[in-house]
Amino acid sequence: MKKTLQLSIMAILLTAGVTAMGQTRVLNAHYDGNIVFQTPVSALDSINADSKNYVNIFYSDARWSPHVNQIDSITFSMVTYGDTTLPIDPVSIDTTGMIRIVWNGASVSITNPYPDDSIKITAAGGHVTVKSQATTLNNVVYNLSGTSTDGNLLFSKLSTPVILRLDGVQLTSMGSAAIYIDKNQNALIHIVAETENSLADADSNADKAVVYTKGAFTLQGSGILSVASSFANGLQGKRGVTVNNGDINIQVTADTKKGIKSDQSFTMNGGKLNITASGSVVIDTSADYETGYDFSYCTGIKTGDIDEGTRGDIVINGGSLTVDCPATNAGGRCLSSDYDIIVNGGTTTLTTHGDGLAVGGTGRQAIDGYACACMSADSNIYIYGGRLDARSTGLGGRGIKADGNMTVGRIGDDDALVHVYVQTSGNPVNAIGGGGHGPWGGNESDYFKGLPKGIKIEGNLYFNSGHVGVFCAQSSGDPNGEAIESKDSLFINGGIIEANAYDDALNAANYLEINGGKIWCYSRGNDAIDCNGNTNVNGGFIIANGREVGFDAATDAGGHFALNGGTLICQGDRMGAWDRPNVSGYQPYLQITSTDYYWRITIKNSAGEIVLMYDSRAYRWIKGNGFIENYADPGTETTRPRAVNSYPIVISSPDITSGTYQYWDSFFYGGTGWHGFFTGSEPYLWGNPQTVTAQ
Repeated sequence: MKKTLQLSIMAILLTAGVTAMGQTRVLNAHYDGNIVFQTPVSALDSINADSKNYVNIFYSDARWSPHVNQIDSITFSMVTYGDTTLPIDPVSIDTTGMIRIVWNGASVSITNPYPDDSIKITAAGGHVTVKSQATTLNNVVYNLSGTSTDGNLLFSKLSTPVILRLDGVQLTSMGSAAIYIDKNQNALIHIVAETENSLADADSNADKAVVYTKGAFTLQGSGILSVASSFANGLQGKRGVTVNNGDINIQVTADTKKGIKSDQSFTMNGGKLNITASGSVVIDTSADYETGYDFSYCTGIKTGDIDEGTRGDIVINGGSLTVDCPATNAGGRCLSSDYDIIVNGGTTTLTTHGDGLAVGGTGRQAIDGYACACMSADSNIYIYGGRLDARSTGLGGRGIKADGNMTVGRIGDDDALVHVYVQTSGNPVNAIGGGGHGPWGGNESDYFKGLPKGIKIEGNLYFNSGHVGVFCAQSSGDPNGEAIESKDSLFINGGIIEANAYDDALNAANYLEINGGKIWCYSRGNDAIDCNGNTNVNGGFIIANGREVGFDAATDAGGHFALNGGTLICQGDRMGAWDRPNVSGYQPYLQITSTDYYWRITIKNSAGEIVLMYDSRAYRWIKGNGFIENYADPGTETTRPRAVNSYPIVISSPDITSGTYQYWDSFFYGGTGWHGFFTGSEPYLWGNPQTVTAQ
């Protein structure tokens, strides 16, 4: 039966605020008989539902975005406002009647105001067991404090949701989880302001994580929480993990383990979350896999269980998320989802350093292998807001990869809403040459290569708005990795795209369509833009500068190039500006076959009007204009490598119609330059002009 979302009349929102002494009106989201989200109405901004069936609740500069299948209804009620230290927290903590558990080494002090037949708490040394059978006591608060080097908290029975108030607790558990909830009940972990808390395992951990629940849990508060695991995952909520705020630090060191794991979704709405995942990959050869090998990675955040059919999106709405996979973590992933990854806001910084590996042989006999990835989705990736920095330094490292589609920005949105910056600097894992790229020739084969790539998407790739910068620092080798690659079709409708690679800067396997946007593609060893199928350029502003050709339109494979609009500056070297494609469309172009001494070109029409000003010396324009400042080591060239002393260029724009045009070598005074394209400048013209006819 289709689930429906019941929304109360929005007029209720107008009555927001504290309406009685110590009380306030709150919004409650319900699922399966439990309150899964709560926030004061005074902090509520708006509610909407998007086309992906996610409900967006905006509150206090944060957002909670569950799937519609994770909510039964939304109601409003009055609650007693207790712990008001953190007014932006989505749940008000009523500290009256709370249970206090204080660890003191091997002993525990317990204050339990409830009768044993409702909530029974026992302790054996530092090990505390809770059995809560009361079905009418919702969100009982357990205040945890004190220190133990061999202590833990186990909920063996739990009939209703629970709140754990971390109030300066330092727990290290020997052989088990520090906190374990053995029932499918939601838990709220509230990190008390101005407290430092730590949870860890030691000696061993027979459980799945340092903090584990069979239900879902939410983290909030403005205190500090440190989680360290040498044997298991850091945090694990089988039915979901949400971070609303707090200063949270997680370290996992065991092979294949995860900083945060959930069979369902992970959502970050605010706060500061730092994860270091330093374990490595484990290779399984015991089962009948397609290649005979299966890899399990140490991962920062892992969601979903495709074998059990549970949807596991990673949703980032706000806050600061940093995930680092050190060099010890070969094959590691910072973020990995069996389904979608959705970024709506916040600042996300992802870094991998480990080297990939070829297995089952070497060279062309390599059967399979692995490499690190900053962001990996088995389905789709959507980036609609915020800033994402992804950097991979090891052999074969990828910045962003998806088995489905990827969408950046929304059509018509301000480009300032989205910033995506990707850098790779490691060489291929197993590239032995002759991969069919560049001038070296050779036939493509099925051996594992492990090519480093900035953005690699198996499905369609859509750029609608935002600023995307991708730099691949490799300086030689064939085959090598592209900066931006779609294994299907690529659509550019808007945004600012800057791609710099030794291999192709922009590559589409089947189809390329450019309708808008501002695009700079620079290849230091191959093609700036390469499409293996048909290409339609209908708009936008494009600078394509390649060591081989500027624009490879695959005419040798039956590809067709339609030029119907936009501005195109296409510059090549040893193989020409473009591969002399079968051009159609209504917009003419100019083909300048030699710029031997015409590096800074000013083009005028027959009326003497300036049509275009361009400095073709690409090495001078790698830097600047929002590109270099986003990279620690962007790579530069002191000279442009070239086979001949000429720069063939193709230029098209709405200002170029029919007839003849003249061009000069020039100096440009004033104005603004973007990767060699100048506007608002005053050109100083050198010598006699050359003439070119529009085609």
